[in-house]
Amino acid sequence: MFTQTVQQLLTGAIICETAYVEEFQYLKLAAEFERVNDFLENIERKLTYHESADAYYCTFIKVDSSNAAELTALFSDMRSTFRPLVEFLDLLLTASNADLPIHGKSVVNINELFEPFEQDQTLRDQLRRLTSIKPFKTNKEETREQLATLFHKLEEMHYFVRKNPGSSRFYATARFDIIYTLIEFLNDSERVELPNDPQVQQDELLF
Repeated sequence: MFTQTVQQLLTGAIICETAYVEEFQYLKLAAEFERVNDFLENIERKLTYHESADAYYCTFIKVDSSNAAELTALFSDMRSTFRPLVEFLDLLLTASNADLPIHGKSVVNINELFEPFEQDQTLRDQLRRLTSIKPFKTNKEETREQLATLFHKLEEMHYFVRKNPGSSRFYATARFDIIYTLIEFLNDSERVELPNDPQVQQDELLF
């Protein structure tokens, strides 16, 4: 389990109970947490626990010229998906008529979303716009197909998992909670876009 967990962390995985049950339980053990962290320190990384998300991920110990290229690539990738993800979260909140945004362990039944979209032209227009841009771009024209494509893409991006292939129930992972942390960071920094400068708080640096 040690090797499996470290490999997941080094690929940028966010270890939460929804997405990685065995690895999550493994890191809950204090001795194993320290063992993994000690190993990561040898390659100038550390194991970080995000309390509000109840998740673990890998961060850099320091930021310098040796990892600047990796951080630049990381922020470039985050920038390309950040706004579409925020739009999705807003769309889901409206469609589900929920009081609170989705968090890790939340369950979304895609079948329950079909009716609200079919009855609301504004929702359909927002969905069409969202599925016309990356990473959710699709040529599908039917609302149900657009929704299915959207959720399947989010599953590929590890924001959702399904317990059974073909299931209509999508379980949210802690990646959503990390997005909220990023939003708070940007709001606190009074910045509209993701930072270009890699000298940012370590707790915000995934992988």
